[in-house]
Amino acid sequence: MLLLGMVNAMSKGKLIVFIVTVLVILGLVKLGFWQLDRAVEKEQLFQDYHQRGDTPVDLNQIEHPLESLQRFQPVTLSGTLLTDYLLLDNQVMDGQPGYRVIGLVAALLPGGDTQYIMLNMGWVPWGYHRDQLPELELPTQETTFLGYFYEPELHQVWGVGGTQIEAQRWPIRISALDAEALSQALELPLQPFVVLLSESANYGWPRQWKPQVMSPNQHRAYALQWFSLALACALLVWFASRSKTTTTEE
Repeated sequence: MLLLGMVNAMSKGKLIVFIVTVLVILGLVKLGFWQLDRAVEKEQLFQDYHQRGDTPVDLNQIEHPLESLQRFQPVTLSGTLLTDYLLLDNQVMDGQPGYRVIGLVAALLPGGDTQYIMLNMGWVPWGYHRDQLPELELPTQETTFLGYFYEPELHQVWGVGGTQIEAQRWPIRISALDAEALSQALELPLQPFVVLLSESANYGWPRQWKPQVMSPNQHRAYALQWFSLALACALLVWFASRSKTTTTEE
């Protein structure tokens, strides 16, 4: 009834402003709940890292890794790296932008089929120009890799449509570890998970797998800010309506 009274007291122009304000309030509330959801995700991320086991399991023998392995579970993976590799873009280390080098391991998995598994081998900096991609040498002999099991998180960035894959040449620059999109673009049967190469391996590039992300408390603080802005907008609309009503009655 209060909302109906506010609408009845408005001209068309002010009604449009009112509707826009309501939409802004709803958007702010949605952002607040999104930050709360991210806080829960980050809590689970840190918990998975601290609860990781010590004994690696043989990934070549696991039939359904996504169902049976936890994030950051130590694993071994036997296979052969392709000479070509992917570059995961917009990765920051010590404040410097760069790439994550993603090797593609051809591995024999249960069922007798050769599948390709993404191996995160560490970080390299951007070149002087964006069209200058780093030329790297990967070990190509059959190897047993030690690392951590990880399922990539895929978050849609506002204003960006899908995973960006620059497949015109190798190395291929990508925006996300989207196994489905990459499998179609590369025409390779990629598994929907990644192995994070152990920091103890004597090959690869600088890497640190302890989560370096915004803390859950920071997400909650941002959520409080969004909710506060939504409340402030709602109060402004209410006061403006009260003022208009009072003026009309006089």
